[in-house]
Amino acid sequence: MSEVNKRKQRIIDAAIEVLKENSIEETTVRKIASKAGLTTGSLYHHYKNKDEILFDVMKQSFLFTHKMVEAVKDEKRSKKGKELLSEIVSQVTKRLSKVDEQKLHILLLNNAIAKNSEIKEKYQNNYCEIINNTANLFDDAFEIENNEYKKEVASILVAAMDGIAMQQALGILPEDLNKMIDTFNSFFVESIPLFLKNHRE
Repeated sequence: MSEVNKRKQRIIDAAIEVLKENSIEETTVRKIASKAGLTTGSLYHHYKNKDEILFDVMKQSFLFTHKMVEAVKDEKRSKKGKELLSEIVSQVTKRLSKVDEQKLHILLLNNAIAKNSEIKEKYQNNYCEIINNTANLFDDAFEIENNEYKKEVASILVAAMDGIAMQQALGILPEDLNKMIDTFNSFFVESIPLFLKNHRE
């Protein structure tokens, strides 16, 4: 990781910590800089405003596809079939296990939806990119080509994870999430290939 990226990650991590203790309105660039051990001037060298920082926090909260999307974009992915499917399950498990980040994800998503701004458009574009790249993973993960339905199925998978995040934010899920996460993964691993096979073009 380059020094610039390390510094940005430090700012993102600091923003997450500040958001755990404050509302979005109470979260300021000054508080984030202080938590990161930086001056506000140094922080502004990397981000022009709070919204840009929150956008990067939001991108990071998409833990399931963060690494996978980069692999797709860089075309460095070599895994197929069960090996790739195992990696997807691992990333889903990591995302659903991070309860605080799940709650933060919903908070930031609601904040973005409420705004009518350039940042909202960035959120929309990022979300579409995640759905498209998740859909593209299905070809190699399930070794089934189904261009007609794979994007819709990817949308359902991403929406289901956001639904779990919403339930976590409301505090209605059990403290021990292991059984629920196992059920979630099993449901999609078993149902997605069956659906794609049965609805080929």
